[in-house]
Amino acid sequence: MQEKEEIINMDYPEEWNALPKRERKGKIKELRWEREQKADTLKKIRNWGLTGIIIVLIIVGFIALTKKSPEQIAFEQEVKAVYLEGKVEGFSIEGSDHVSAGTSVEYQTNPPTSGSHLGEAKNWGVYSKEIDDKAGVHNLEHGGIWISYKNIPEDEINVLEELGKQNSQSTVVSPRSGNDNKIVVASWGKMMKLETVNKALIQKYINTYKNQSPEKLAR
Repeated sequence: MQEKEEIINMDYPEEWNALPKRERKGKIKELRWEREQKADTLKKIRNWGLTGIIIVLIIVGFIALTKKSPEQIAFEQEVKAVYLEGKVEGFSIEGSDHVSAGTSVEYQTNPPTSGSHLGEAKNWGVYSKEIDDKAGVHNLEHGGIWISYKNIPEDEINVLEELGKQNSQSTVVSPRSGNDNKIVVASWGKMMKLETVNKALIQKYINTYKNQSPEKLAR
């Protein structure tokens, strides 16, 4: 008790010396409680501060992981800025009957955008050789986009194939020597003709006309 009294006497000499001995005991308890409360408050402040730092680090890490690259942002902005009006042609639907591989079908558009077709569609993907028009039409009926091309530079072919890979569950990309234009992007009952590759415009077409068809199977 003497040690505690001396400590308190040094902190509060006048008040302490004026107190009776019995009241000093109560004062000791009161001061001890105040010190414990201060220590507890400081501990809580430190804990909350540490928690806040951790939360900030988590948020910063999440933003860093989900932040899009400048290239992605630029491309998305370009896509949003592109309009298809005046570039897309619409055609009457020519039917959707199934025919055998050896059956000759005359289509009213080049390439075809609807009409009789094979009973089995092509797998979605990129092809280095021409595909049967009748198979391509079936892919259009499934809601897909058929990107065909002829006589374009290798670098433009690479761009079209990249688009095909980026939209791997909804596009067929292939050469087609019968095209009237260098690049044709076709969907069910519609097409867009291009003389040079415009990646943003083609992606806009895919986003707009995918699954605008009787059988919505594209993804």
